[in-house]
Amino acid sequence: MTTELFYLWMSGLVLIVATLIQQLTSLFNVGLMPVLGSREDVKFTGMTGRLERAVLNSVIAMALITPAIVILHLLAITNASTVLAVQIFLTARIVYIISYGIGIMGLRSAGWITSLLSILWLYYSAV
Repeated sequence: MTTELFYLWMSGLVLIVATLIQQLTSLFNVGLMPVLGSREDVKFTGMTGRLERAVLNSVIAMALITPAIVILHLLAITNASTVLAVQIFLTARIVYIISYGIGIMGLRSAGWITSLLSILWLYYSAV
């Protein structure tokens, strides 16, 4: 497994942990029965709502970075810049999720932009 694939795996674990935390906070936000139900009319607010949006955004980020890393792996392209880019991506996503969850907007935006730039660098590296 290349270092880039390892960090992709780590990003998946971070997403799983963020999802579990969001689910736990939803219990305190709306109670057990709405969480166990169909959730059709459930609207999460506060930290739970922000974490839900952070998780959904992180799923999109994973969908964007995965092809780049798989292409790099298939082409056997791995170097210091691709490793650094995927390390920055993981760190930026952690910063994004935490800052979005607790409501630090400027830091949230910085994490989002940094992770996007990391993804773009990985695509550029595959060319």
